[in-house]
Amino acid sequence: MGKEDLKKRLAEINQGLKTKFVFADEDSFLVQRISTGLINFDQVLGGGLPRKAVTIMYGNESSGKTYLALHAIANAQKEGLECGYIDAEFSYDPEWAEKIGVDNSNLYLMQPETGEVALDSVLALLTAGVDLVVVDSIAALLPTKEFTGSMEDNTIGQQARLMNQFFRKHGPANTKTALVMINQVRTGIGTYYVSDALPAGKGQQFFSRIIMHCKRGKPIQEKGNPMPQGFQMHLTCKKNKTAPPLGECDIPFYYSGDVDKDTMVFQLGVDSGLVERRGAYYSYGDIRGLGRENFIDAVKEQGLMDSFVEHVQGVMANG
Repeated sequence: MGKEDLKKRLAEINQGLKTKFVFADEDSFLVQRISTGLINFDQVLGGGLPRKAVTIMYGNESSGKTYLALHAIANAQKEGLECGYIDAEFSYDPEWAEKIGVDNSNLYLMQPETGEVALDSVLALLTAGVDLVVVDSIAALLPTKEFTGSMEDNTIGQQARLMNQFFRKHGPANTKTALVMINQVRTGIGTYYVSDALPAGKGQQFFSRIIMHCKRGKPIQEKGNPMPQGFQMHLTCKKNKTAPPLGECDIPFYYSGDVDKDTMVFQLGVDSGLVERRGAYYSYGDIRGLGRENFIDAVKEQGLMDSFVEHVQGVMANG
């Protein structure tokens, strides 16, 4: 059967049943992404945060989840995109966000009283076509029954029901938005080993297209300064339906909010095999250094940082 015959058949079906069948080769089905501005993070995601999809970032406290979300917002705003932030934890700090690069004057911000209000607001932003929306966090969403009831009321399962209903509505409502939902972790009950359980049920694990685990790594310290300047975030992509899963990367997080792109490029070089590591020594061509900082300094001193960055990005782009 030819293409024209197929189109005719499809038109007849749509007209008769009032459906919206299309062909699977339409451009609208291709994954479109929004860059986070962090090349290591984008690499693990598959090129950036996917539009028309849910990306979940979870982990222990102070592991960098909110920082990643705010950095993605800052980078999206630089591209002229619309962004929204649902602060269910009532912890949004405009000064800290501004340090990361967020333009607070152009950010839709809401601190909802209940989870129903929060998720209805998210659906409204999706319907309006906002480019990037962040919910911080799923664990903090408060069901109305719990909000209006007493502390003695049994509200087990309310959050999970709320989230499952939202996810079922999400698909038809989301036409272009990259939705990022942050979650915390809880210890699994009734297990013989320590396991991380995500609050608000398992529906989020099925409906999301990407699940990213954020873990706090080694502290970052400068020479001659005993106080740590930050820490290494270790990210593991537990699920990815838009690119190969189980990718990992390390991103330096500084308490100042600064972004050390040189260190991120260095880590990409190590991950791709461009930078050779033997014990504590790193080498790239004729450059050799003991430790990450000394190696990066040696690359800078020889004026090769720009060509090094170009080389690394070329290697990663080619696979």
